[in-house]
Amino acid sequence: MLSTKFRLCVFTVSVMSPFVIFVYVYNTGCWFTTSADFLSAANAPGPRAVPTLQQLFILARHGNRGPVSTYPKFPYQSDNTNVWPYGKGQLTNRGRVQMYKLGKKFRSLYNGFLDEIYRQQDLMAQSTMVDRTMMSAAEFLAGLYPPRGFQVWNKDLLWQPIPIYITDKDHAMMVPTNGLQTCPRFRQIQNESLAKYWKEHGEGLTVFLQDIQPYTGLNVTSELQIPAMNLVWESFFCAENEGLTLPAWTKLVYPEPMMSIYEKIYRAYTISTETMIRLLQGQLFQEIMGFMEAKVKGTPESDRRLYFHCGHDNTIKGFLGILGLGDSGGIAKTGSALILELHRGQQKGQHHVQVLYVDGGSEDLEPFNIKIPGCDFPCSFHLFSKLTEKFYNITDYDEECRIQS
Repeated sequence: MLSTKFRLCVFTVSVMSPFVIFVYVYNTGCWFTTSADFLSAANAPGPRAVPTLQQLFILARHGNRGPVSTYPKFPYQSDNTNVWPYGKGQLTNRGRVQMYKLGKKFRSLYNGFLDEIYRQQDLMAQSTMVDRTMMSAAEFLAGLYPPRGFQVWNKDLLWQPIPIYITDKDHAMMVPTNGLQTCPRFRQIQNESLAKYWKEHGEGLTVFLQDIQPYTGLNVTSELQIPAMNLVWESFFCAENEGLTLPAWTKLVYPEPMMSIYEKIYRAYTISTETMIRLLQGQLFQEIMGFMEAKVKGTPESDRRLYFHCGHDNTIKGFLGILGLGDSGGIAKTGSALILELHRGQQKGQHHVQVLYVDGGSEDLEPFNIKIPGCDFPCSFHLFSKLTEKFYNITDYDEECRIQS
């Protein structure tokens, strides 16, 4: 349960245009602290605010959510509003606090590099057009940029509205087979990938689902076994994140061997080929590389310091695939973040990229370094660009999405 010192703010999300949202708080009795202690640590420079840092890119997975669907005998059904009061797939109270704390953590890490005063020219914040990601982005920014000085518009509420732009370059929501049908070529390759998985691992999956059938109530035909596994995973994952007690029988199969089985399925769904990776996250990565290249060249529009994107597990998985790390890391936990730092080198014109990761399930949310295969640590920007170019040199995404015979 959440500590009683937290009380949830009520948000109203208004879509001001197809591409930008603003979030307003209309309940002043909320859990954002009004104590000066909130800002007491803000004056200290963060450990990652080093002189060489030029740009910061944060890609986060949204906070805890309710399940979209659950298996028949699960004790916490997705439509049970006593358990999931916000509804299916919606950000939970824990998820809201989780993302707020993540924002505060990044403030402590990068304070000094990031100005304490929010200025629109310093930040680009964006999200997919999904409730839980938009709300997670708002919570993150509330923790990252509490108002200071002239920005304090309500002395009882240390919060300020910050615009969050909607992007269509993150294609994470087309991964579910019942998801967005925006790229037929991706779906074609995904079906081939799942067919290959079934040929190699179908027998083992059948045995697993038969063993747990008395507990789940799932009696599925072979063609529905992969969706059935998704359903069981969805049920366990969301409930465990909320601190709910799983049925006793699950200890026999969860987290292992279920985790190992599901990770193979998940990879088949998302990044089993280079083309899938390119179509999944190539456009979003291309946008980030454009910002980096502008900074390296010193163009006038390159002064923005922070690019923040709130997406999904498929967002992070796609980026790890681009970095050659698709077989590591498993499934991103809620509230996790992939970090790309652009640094200037000792010699003029030299730049390098440092990659870090924050595990949303960790207690301290401390970032750890990630080494990119085929590159020194840190990785020179030139080599970083060369290694990843095949995933983001996209000129006509719609054309690439056409089904090939």
